Amino acid sequence: MMEVTMKTLSQMSGYSVSTVSKALRDKKDISLKTRQIIKELAETYDFVPNNSAIALRSQKSNTIAVIVPQIDSMIYGSMLNSIQMEAFKQGYRLVVQQYLNYENGELECLKSLRNGGIDGVIVIGTSTTLEDLKQNSKDQLFPTIIKRVEDLSLKAQDYKHFGKKMITSLFSKINLNDDMRINVV
Repeated sequence: MMEVTMKTLSQMSGYSVSTVSKALRDKKDISLKTRQIIKELAETYDFVPNNSAIALRSQKSNTIAVIVPQIDSMIYGSMLNSIQMEAFKQGYRLVVQQYLNYENGELECLKSLRNGGIDGVIVIGTSTTLEDLKQNSKDQLFPTIIKRVEDLSLKAQDYKHFGKKMITSLFSKINLNDDMRINVV
């Protein structure tokens, strides 16, 4: 099957690229009938919008990074589960990085995210000083939530609550344009 682009959909439908784009984003200035025609055509050809192009245009990737010591831990797994569920509800994708308790692993993970492909970061279970993480995050220019896990005796449900609290806090920071975008929860 051929690769279908926005331009290809435009040619096949007879509508402009701008109209196709707006129809696929459900913009109300495009008639319902036109939106349905274009969406059906896109579905027929299994069209997938280019997320990189969308992120470039909107300056937002709808992607959040979560940095954890290790995924197979009940604590971090429970938090990660609730973070991912809430992120998906809000239309965000998740990128997960493990630092496997390596010295300064959290900072290395933050550095690897510099390319701008994310809207925010949650760092869980860090042992790196908060000031180092805060400074590194400011240098990266993305909102960051830091969660130190000191009480290891809680039940899985409690950790899920922390996950939801962290993602909610991060969403509130993503849209701010000031220096108060780093939070310790």
